[in-house]
Amino acid sequence: MSGATTWDDLLGTALVGTTRRAVDQLTIGTETIHADSAEATVLAAAALASGYRRAGWTPPTWRGTPAPPAGPDGRPECTPAATQLLELLLNRGIRVEGGPELLAVQWLNLAKNAGRRPPYRLIVDLLRFGTVNAATRALVRDVVGPRGVWLAQHNPSWSWAAAVPPQDVVERFATGTRVERLGLLTDLRATEPDFARTLIEDTWADEQAATRASFLDTLHAGLSANDEPFLERALDDRAATVRAVAATLLDRLPGSARARRMAERAKNLLTELPDEPDQEARRDGITDHREPGYGRAASWLIQILAATPLSTWDTGQIPKAEREVIIGWTKAALRQRNQEWLTALARHQPSPELVAALNPRAATDILDQQKKLDARFGGLLAAAPGPWPAKFSVEIVNRLRAHKANNVLQLAATALAEHLDPQALAAVEAWLLTVAPDEKATRRVLRGIAHALTIRATIKQEFT
Repeated sequence: MSGATTWDDLLGTALVGTTRRAVDQLTIGTETIHADSAEATVLAAAALASGYRRAGWTPPTWRGTPAPPAGPDGRPECTPAATQLLELLLNRGIRVEGGPELLAVQWLNLAKNAGRRPPYRLIVDLLRFGTVNAATRALVRDVVGPRGVWLAQHNPSWSWAAAVPPQDVVERFATGTRVERLGLLTDLRATEPDFARTLIEDTWADEQAATRASFLDTLHAGLSANDEPFLERALDDRAATVRAVAATLLDRLPGSARARRMAERAKNLLTELPDEPDQEARRDGITDHREPGYGRAASWLIQILAATPLSTWDTGQIPKAEREVIIGWTKAALRQRNQEWLTALARHQPSPELVAALNPRAATDILDQQKKLDARFGGLLAAAPGPWPAKFSVEIVNRLRAHKANNVLQLAATALAEHLDPQALAAVEAWLLTVAPDEKATRRVLRGIAHALTIRATIKQEFT
C-alpha cells in the first residue's frame, strides 16, 4: 500500500486479510508504520489511527459568524484567600449553622460593594449557585460581570443572567412553556419591569385564567406606580383569581386610585363597622372572607383598613384602637412596607412577622425592650433581620448566657450565626468555655455560631 492510509483502508485490509492484500508499511498521518509482520503492521497502524480518530479529529470549518467576545471587566480580582473561601462555600466544603448559602450571599454582597470580582474560573459555579438559589440571581448577575453575562447566553439554564436582545425575549415568551414564561417574567421584572409587564399585556386576552393569575403575580417584583393602570383593568377580569391578585398588588400601592377609594370608605370606621359592601367595593376586592374569630362586618373592616393608605391615620391612635383595627393596620403596614407604622405596631404588640419587616436597627431596638427571654422572645430574635449592630450583638450573647436561655439559643441559632456582628465572637467563645460537658446540644450550637462568625470575619477582612 502506498500513500496515506485511511481508516477505511485498514478496515478493508483486516477484512480480506494480509495474504490477499500485501502490506509492507503503512502511513498514518505523518508516521510510517513498519513492524515484523504484515499483521503486526496493520494492528500497529490501527492503534495509531484509532487515537487520531478519538483525539486528533479536525472539526469542519466554521461557516457562521463568530460571537463577539465578552466586554471588558475593569474590576480587580479578589484576594486568593477570598477566592478559597468562595470556592469552599459554593462547593459546600464549609459546614456552618444555617448552611453555607448564607455566607456565600455575604461574600457576594461584600465583593459587590468593594468593586471586586471573583476569578473567572468560578463564574460557572456562581451561575449554578444562582440557578439553584433564585433569590440571589440579581446579586450573582452583578458579581459575575460581563463575562458571566456573556457565558449565560450559551446555556438555557442560565438565561436569567444573560443579556438577551428584546426581540429574542419576545420570541421566547411567545413559544415557551408556561413554566419557562413564568421564569422569564420573574427574571425580567428584576431588571426591566416595564418590559415584562408589556409582554403580559400583549398576550393577556389569549391566556387562560390560571395563566393570567400567575403572570400577574410576577408583578410583585419591581412593583411601581407604572403598573397601576394595568392592575386597575385587571380588577374587572372575568376570573375571581385574577381579580384577587390584582387587589393584593394594589394593596402595596398606597398612592393608587384604589387606595384613595378605600380611604374614603374607611372614614368613621374606627368607631363603627361597615355596611354590606356595594358593587364598587366588591370590584375593589372586598369579599366575604372571614378573619379567624371575627364576624362578617369586622372582616370587611379589616379588609378596608388593610387597603387604606396609612397616611390616613396617626400612629398615636394605636394604643386606643380595637383589636380588629390593629389587625387591619398591621396588614396595611406589612403590605405598604411603612417603617414608621411597623415600628409603632411592633412596640405596641411585637410579632415575628412585624419584626421581620423592620430594618435591622429598628428590629434590635424592639428586642432590647423585651424583658422575658422565653420562647416568644426566641421567635422574635429568629425573625429579626440583620446584620445586627456590634453593641447589640455582644449584649444579646451575654444576656442569653447570663439568663441560661438555652431554649432561645436553640430557636434562634440560625439567625445568630447569620446576623451577629463578628465582634460577638469573643462573647460566644467565653460562653462556650462555661458550658457543662453534658450540655451537648448547647455546645454544638455555640460551636456552629463561633465557626460561622470566624468565617464571616475572615470574609469581611478580605474586602476591607
